[in-house]
Amino acid sequence: MKFRAAAAALAIGLGPTDLSAQGLVGANVDVNHYQFTSKSRGARQALQGSFELALGTSVSTQLDLGYYKFDQIGGSGRSATLHGIYQFGYGGAVGGFWGTEDGAGIDRNFYGLEGAYDFTTFRVEGYFTRGRVQGANATLLGGKISSDVGGGPLSLNASVDYMNNKVGSDTTRMAIGADYGLGSGVNLYGELGTGNARVANFSSNDAFVGVGLRFDLGDRPGTTFGRRALLDRLPGF
Repeated sequence: MKFRAAAAALAIGLGPTDLSAQGLVGANVDVNHYQFTSKSRGARQALQGSFELALGTSVSTQLDLGYYKFDQIGGSGRSATLHGIYQFGYGGAVGGFWGTEDGAGIDRNFYGLEGAYDFTTFRVEGYFTRGRVQGANATLLGGKISSDVGGGPLSLNASVDYMNNKVGSDTTRMAIGADYGLGSGVNLYGELGTGNARVANFSSNDAFVGVGLRFDLGDRPGTTFGRRALLDRLPGF
């Protein structure tokens, strides 16, 4: 039901706007596999899609959908996030979003703010979100920087995400990655990172790796913002 509500919200957003300014400006479909370097810790596979529609010359909406499978704990999960985006200046964007997700012991609604800016040689993106995790209010924030290498098909990125749960636990996820364009909007990417969880006087560190294939579509391949669901950051969180 929550996922139908997200789709309905997208349709309502399209309603009163000038139809001549509407259209698919960017999208991607992504299939990936992530796992901890320790095989006993489990793995996650995902099929994800993001679609951005223009509502005017500087306003757009983005819908993210995801389906996940979990090897170690079994079962599956789903997520849906709706963004409202305002583009400004030369490569800047700000937005707000609302989402819902369930799976892997997570069942929550969340909301937040985000921003991004394309500089000459690199791009930065950040977000702030609130929502309940394991029955308690939690704050998540994160950032990502990415840059093309020599104007070629290879780009490198680094990201950090932090979650603070009001029950006294916090988690930090850090990762570095590479993205290689194979042509015709097809991209192969990989990521290596670590997740650090702290509860009272106990802490643990777990390394993870991931690999995926992404298909970029639209007049401007890809979407303005990344995905915001907690399930998209597993493993690591």
